[in-house]
Amino acid sequence: MGESEYEIRRFEPGDDEGFLSLYATVMGERKGRDWFEWKYAENPYVDHVPVIVGTLDETIVAARPFFALPMRIRGEREVALQPADTMVHPDHRRRGLFTRMTERAIERYTGEHPLFFNFPNDRSRPGYLKLGWETVAERSTYYRIQRLDAVGTALSDRPAVRLACAAGAPVARGYNRLRDRTAPDPDGISVRTEPDPAATLADLAETASPERLHAARDEGFYRWRLGNPDWEYTAYVASGDAGPEAAVVAGTAVDREPTTTKLTDVVPLDTAPEDALAGAIGRVVADHTETDLFAAPPQGIPESVLRAFGFHADTSLPLSSLTSQTTHVVRTLPDDRAQNETDVTDPDSWLLTFAEADTS
Repeated sequence: MGESEYEIRRFEPGDDEGFLSLYATVMGERKGRDWFEWKYAENPYVDHVPVIVGTLDETIVAARPFFALPMRIRGEREVALQPADTMVHPDHRRRGLFTRMTERAIERYTGEHPLFFNFPNDRSRPGYLKLGWETVAERSTYYRIQRLDAVGTALSDRPAVRLACAAGAPVARGYNRLRDRTAPDPDGISVRTEPDPAATLADLAETASPERLHAARDEGFYRWRLGNPDWEYTAYVASGDAGPEAAVVAGTAVDREPTTTKLTDVVPLDTAPEDALAGAIGRVVADHTETDLFAAPPQGIPESVLRAFGFHADTSLPLSSLTSQTTHVVRTLPDDRAQNETDVTDPDSWLLTFAEADTS
């Protein structure tokens, strides 16, 4: 079967069923229509469904979706696109579909959006680099392992790793108890949760204006972003005598093993007081007793605060044997302002939490 027999085209009405069917085949997980509508069909930052598909005999056998995000680039609001959920049916791989779909997307969005950025793993990164993406940085994640045995069982099929995790589980529990006893409990900080936090989060975000590239955190962004049906979010707002000082959004994945809670976002970016962050994170940990694994981004929260609560980077054991780092890559599009005004390949040009990642 030759490459010319496949059609590469934009997403069309009625393609959603074929897309979701392909997702179930390739990813081994069946997604609901609410997920597709939230992430792609009703994304408020584009006026179309940002997906390129590959078809054979009118059947979708490959898809190249993009997650649209409002970004602040040197103070200006732009919509950037994040490649996400790339899929090629097992029967149709090694026939150039990834390359052809990506080339069509580059052609489609050149002049309309400033850049693509994403976080591929080791398997997919070479394909991006061949198509003009550049490496920004290796991106670590900080983890606190609540139940090492459950995490090892869920994340590794290697018997030696599972056995080591089971043996180490009591040590991990003891370490977490020690961290909880010695973690900061700042005076004068009260923490509350808010059932409808979008306005509060946006107000806190406005108190800082980082020049580095980051999502535009207004009220509309939070109302959409925290609508991901695959995650349950709780906002923890830490206040001092003068009112709210910082907030941490905790997101727990729905029906996923190991049970994972991420510190999805923090505001204000780069300037949140450490006492307020410590108060909020302490509540997150205390409230999520059923969580097996906590995760925090490498930016937004000082490492000293994360370590105080038992979070450690995935570059050291046992985390390095259970998880893998991702690589932050970027591709600018011709004649875009981002390329002219800032070096988007410089890690110091970016300030990202999990809120800018499509999988959180």
